[in-house]
Amino acid sequence: MPEGVVHPPATVCVTGANGYVASHVVHALLAEGFTVRATVRDPTSPPKTAHLEAIADALDARDRLSFVRGDLMQAGSFDGAMAGCDAVIHTAASVIFAHPDPQRGIVDPSVEGTRNVFDSIRKAGTVKRVIHTSSMAAVYGWDKPTDHVFTEADWNTASTLSNDPYGLAKVQAERAARAYVDALGEEDRFELVHLHPGMVFGPPLVKAHTKASPRLLRDVISRGQPGVPRLMLGVVDVRDVAEAHVRALTHADPPPRCLLVAENAWMTDLASELQSQFADIRMGATPIPKPLVLLAGLFDKTLNVRQLWHLVGRPMPIDSALSRSAYAMSYRPVAETLRDTATPMIDEGWARVTRR
Repeated sequence: MPEGVVHPPATVCVTGANGYVASHVVHALLAEGFTVRATVRDPTSPPKTAHLEAIADALDARDRLSFVRGDLMQAGSFDGAMAGCDAVIHTAASVIFAHPDPQRGIVDPSVEGTRNVFDSIRKAGTVKRVIHTSSMAAVYGWDKPTDHVFTEADWNTASTLSNDPYGLAKVQAERAARAYVDALGEEDRFELVHLHPGMVFGPPLVKAHTKASPRLLRDVISRGQPGVPRLMLGVVDVRDVAEAHVRALTHADPPPRCLLVAENAWMTDLASELQSQFADIRMGATPIPKPLVLLAGLFDKTLNVRQLWHLVGRPMPIDSALSRSAYAMSYRPVAETLRDTATPMIDEGWARVTRR
């Protein structure tokens, strides 16, 4: 068996386990038979742990799930979580797109947080493989030709502190992670794999998850924006992302970087499909021209006008062929993903709806 391969019932630490993607990763790991050590900032807080406990109970796997405190910005706080683990899935990250001090508020938590986690992994001395959940934001950029198709060979060289600090943070965190491992001595080294999901949709498990990437669809459902911009998204289902993480753990020779995308689609088409599925709900699915998108960005501080200027109307296709060949990924249809994202938001009241 190759040195880095991990199989059930091995112990896998999942950082930021209460997050949107991470919660589904925990489900996939427990379903596969792994033992999961879940890190959250406050293990005594039911809002952060109750839905994960419910997942474990449903799978009759409560004895294979435990919680440990971990704070990205506190050096050494992951030491206890990593002790004795066979593998780590590092999903914890700062998901903030705008901040008065983007270096301190967005970039530093991603880069320093990754280093803090990796320091604890090195100290543990038992971890064979680390799966780092990166993002398509570390790969794609608007400085390429408009007919460019993005692959694992690409790096985002367009994002800066001013025009896209989130994308810059993803680039720097991934580079820092790779540099960290490459600098380790042979006795300390562990295998590192980066996964790059596109725009992640799929079932939110708690209300807090609707503030992650499903927010784009929540805004359509709730008419939270005046309309929908023509943005190209590489869409992927959160359940498929979780499955890819498990396959990366058990793969004999995983590629160092891998893009996870089911389909490239315009946001306007996604909104139209969602509206057709829920015809009785009046949604904000009307396409809006680029000038109005930029105007909205001046009033909504979560939007970055400089980034939107480059992205609206621009094709940004992503090639996910490697994930299909290396990990045998067979992605859910996007229409199914949209339906399964919207249904719990509507049923649980996490999105305001106006009936026709």
